[in-house]
Amino acid sequence: RSGFIAYAPVGSIKKGEALVTTGGKGKTEACGVCHGADLKGLGPVPGLAGRSPSYIVRQMYDMQVGARHGVWTELMKPVVAKLTDDDFISIAAYLSSRMP
Repeated sequence: RSGFIAYAPVGSIKKGEALVTTGGKGKTEACGVCHGADLKGLGPVPGLAGRSPSYIVRQMYDMQVGARHGVWTELMKPVVAKLTDDDFISIAAYLSSRMP
């Protein structure tokens, strides 16, 4: 693994944890429903824990704006539909802080 530091705004990890674990009061879905309680993936659904924050943000953004296609992407579109750029940063900060 290549080590690097990704800086995120203060409070991002805590906000991201709320979005990832509970869906943020109806803003999105809890990620563990599909990606597993430990966020390490379930069957063909990929793991999220420990992924690069830039990768996580890029994938969510591409799904939201329609730049990604495919069966799994279609399932993610409603999940990312209401998320803001700040939400993407917070989610990525939390997920990338988790052990893969």
